[in-house]
Amino acid sequence: MKDVLQRHPAITSVAYEPNSIVKKFIQAQVDPNRVVPTTGPKPPTLDVEWRFVGDDPAFRVHYADPNTGFNCGWHRDDDHPELGAVHFQHYVPELGETNHEPAQFEKQIPTEILWAILDQLFQERLPELTME
Repeated sequence: MKDVLQRHPAITSVAYEPNSIVKKFIQAQVDPNRVVPTTGPKPPTLDVEWRFVGDDPAFRVHYADPNTGFNCGWHRDDDHPELGAVHFQHYVPELGETNHEPAQFEKQIPTEILWAILDQLFQERLPELTME
């Protein structure tokens, strides 16, 4: 996962959180000038957490922009069973509400799912959800 993030052009740094010994999740810093529309001055973050419980992986890939309060992500967890195994959620700061929708991925390998999420995030979701 860390290698995938380090190779993405919008990512400037990647670190294990809370540290390289405990490694609960990975946090990447995003270049605010490579986000469409651009943001800043503080860099947005992308948190990636992947857990394996039996045969079913649980994951959370979540983007947060400290400049605008906007955040969104893909989650595979038990929080919204009515939406299926995976859902996409985004917080709209102007409305103070979080929207949820079902999501799915053709790929099953974690690194391939992460690549698909990064493509959707930077090419589709951020421009679509944050453009005025």
